[in-house]
Amino acid sequence: MEWIVASGSLCLGLLIGILIAWYMLDVKEVNLTALYSSVAIAVGGSVLGFFKFLSPGGTTDALWFYPIGLFLGFVGASVYDTMMYGYDRNRERRK
Repeated sequence: MEWIVASGSLCLGLLIGILIAWYMLDVKEVNLTALYSSVAIAVGGSVLGFFKFLSPGGTTDALWFYPIGLFLGFVGASVYDTMMYGYDRNRERRK
């Protein structure tokens, strides 16, 4: 497995997952616009299709690290936000 493609996929997935979690936690009312924005951010990771050109054989199994990073980034940012702010809608820090 190509470690450069795997680490790049994982890091990009983490970043996009954190952005989605930050956006979903920051929005006050979940409506179609918020849903469309989150889907657009997640689908924007289709840049990984270009990673196929970086691998010597033309195909790689390392692209599965993107959804793993997406999941870990979303869950990690959500847990961090809940630890810092709890379930407060006014976003005041816990004491």
